[in-house]
Amino acid sequence: MSNEILQIFQQVEKLKNIDEQELIGAFERGITSAAKKVYGIKTQIRVDFKDGEIKFYWPKEVVEDVKNEYQEMTLDDAKEMKEDAKLGDIIEVLFYPKEFGRIAAQTTKQVITQKIREVEKEQIFKEYKEKEGEIITGTVHTVENKNIIVDLGVVEGILREKEQVAKEEYRAGERIRAYVLKANRGKEGAKLELSRTHPNFIKKIFGMEVTEVDQGIVEIKYVAREPGIKTKVVVASNDSHVDPVGACIGVKGSRIQTIIKELHGEKVDVVLYNEDIRKYLESAIAPIEIKNIYIDEKNKYTVIAVPDEQFSQVIGKNGINMRLVAKITKWKVSVLRDSEFNDEKIEEMKKSFEEQVEFDLFKLNTDIPVKNLKKLKKEGIKNLKDFAAAPEDKIAEVIEEDKSKAVELKIKAEKIISGEIKVDPVPREREAEREDAGS
Repeated sequence: MSNEILQIFQQVEKLKNIDEQELIGAFERGITSAAKKVYGIKTQIRVDFKDGEIKFYWPKEVVEDVKNEYQEMTLDDAKEMKEDAKLGDIIEVLFYPKEFGRIAAQTTKQVITQKIREVEKEQIFKEYKEKEGEIITGTVHTVENKNIIVDLGVVEGILREKEQVAKEEYRAGERIRAYVLKANRGKEGAKLELSRTHPNFIKKIFGMEVTEVDQGIVEIKYVAREPGIKTKVVVASNDSHVDPVGACIGVKGSRIQTIIKELHGEKVDVVLYNEDIRKYLESAIAPIEIKNIYIDEKNKYTVIAVPDEQFSQVIGKNGINMRLVAKITKWKVSVLRDSEFNDEKIEEMKKSFEEQVEFDLFKLNTDIPVKNLKKLKKEGIKNLKDFAAAPEDKIAEVIEEDKSKAVELKIKAEKIISGEIKVDPVPREREAEREDAGS
């Protein structure tokens, strides 16, 4: 049997690229299990593999009177192997498991096969764990409960409904690219959680299509996205000779068109980063011109005036364009028609902004998860005053708490409004975080 096992060992190690010590451990468990089946005793056999030869060592205790020849040996026999042996010592005895016969061979093969499967799965998991944060390409296998199962070859990925772009549709057999959020252990070694909505998906796609981004010459500083509708990508150059916007657009728009095609037609704006908020905003809403601007550096609040006929275009459908502008600049940006831009109107908007800051619903973020604060805003509860006036039942339903908790939070909101409880204003740099969280 030793020759047969040796052949299995050499073949498996060569084909499966499995660590020698892991295989030896599997052999030891297989031989030990076989010994228990054949002799009905518990022992721990050690396997030694050197110079292309396998040796098996059976531990025996040195005793005065041997009652079990498989587990015990006399002191005289022990001293033939080890001169300073004494009673109570454990001596490893070389043996050849020929008498194990077919049982030993089958048992050993089973244990080794199981170990091979375990090692292969672990190797697969480690391989795909390293792919977290990368783009991976696969084939749509099937759709289960609105989740897309993606065949990635050795493993499967799952693109859950919340990580899908609403307007994108896929059929079985279609090629699909996705961002690897996480690698979990699965039946085949790994199962990947995928996303096509994550901002890093955009960054990685740009890295794949724009050489300067991949090389670090052009840096992507921010990504703000309404998946399936519009994305704004803020770029800067680490080389004064390279135009970051032009590099991303490509000759005759070749690069950006490839990216848009991958995003199934989603509009992509490439914005040039600038420390000067006016210049930054000019790039963010280009090609529309900023006619006038009011800037409050301290509170990171600005009012811009645009041509009357382009006002709707700047705001965008359902306010998407300016929402994205606010995310990438981390400023509160209000827009006026140029004909409305005057001191009185600016003061009115400043007052409205200050009230928003003072009664910001996000001041309850230590009590209510951000995703539920967003739900409240969708339900028309946009600030602390709205929250204090809303029915307890409605609040409880939206924030997924009981009525007593809603009452408690309403009391807190009233105390913040009255000034009895002081809560610091929400920093503007957390606005994007607030809006993106839970989406």
